[in-house]
Amino acid sequence: MRYSENDNNNTVLEMHMMIQTFEPINALLRVVDYIWVVDFDFLADDNREDIIMPLGYINIIFNYGSTYRLVGDDQEVVIPNTVVIGQMKRAKYVRYGQQLYQIGISLTPLGFIQLFQMPNLELEERIVQAIDVDPELDELYRMMRFKDVEQNITAINHYLLHKMALNKKDTGRIEEMLTYVEREYENLNIVSMANFFCISVSTLERYFKKHIGLTPKAYGDIVKFRKHVEDEGLRKDMQDSYYDQSHLIKTAKKFVGKTVKELEKLPHELTLRYLWHGQK
Repeated sequence: MRYSENDNNNTVLEMHMMIQTFEPINALLRVVDYIWVVDFDFLADDNREDIIMPLGYINIIFNYGSTYRLVGDDQEVVIPNTVVIGQMKRAKYVRYGQQLYQIGISLTPLGFIQLFQMPNLELEERIVQAIDVDPELDELYRMMRFKDVEQNITAINHYLLHKMALNKKDTGRIEEMLTYVEREYENLNIVSMANFFCISVSTLERYFKKHIGLTPKAYGDIVKFRKHVEDEGLRKDMQDSYYDQSHLIKTAKKFVGKTVKELEKLPHELTLRYLWHGQK
């Protein structure tokens, strides 16, 4: 599709773009949140900034476009073409090159454990080469080098089903805890959660952080913000779900680098634009 918009200098930006998301097949519902494909033929220099937003997922990203970089306060670091992005506590910033084509798999925390037999804590706040998590991911990357979306989604599903069959692990306890947080996110109370599972608060926090990479409170804060971001109805009453405006501003700044009011102005960042405004 093609779209035009006015930027701050009142010039017109036009680009050929495609953003697609795919729901997981039934066998992978608890493992995968969604698979996504982003395809931009050309990105103008002013539109190459993007954000890695903490959503509670672990992302596998295959890059087939230009080199892109993680942008810090005083340096830029090239991101490998096949990476796994672990649990993040706050927004990270990236800068793309001229051409952007990426395929991504957003795994649930439970899915990551089931697929790779690895606790999420090992990837907390880290971006690592995919080969360090599973050498087969490099092979999958090479298999998907052509722009055949249907074929690539099929290859991803085959890979994930294969890993599921190989790695049998009892994850019932942590799954129950994740379900609890997803259900109680609006008014999550860690003492009540510990009592529910008949353990101490310290044991709950230690166990949860080991497997998920975050404490229940930190993960719950991310889930709460994500739920409101993804649901337009909840987003309209977002202020009512936070203690006061200052609390909401601080939370939004932490997770997306902007206030909610700023996000309503159609941000330039690709991820924020898509999450808040769809394909506009």
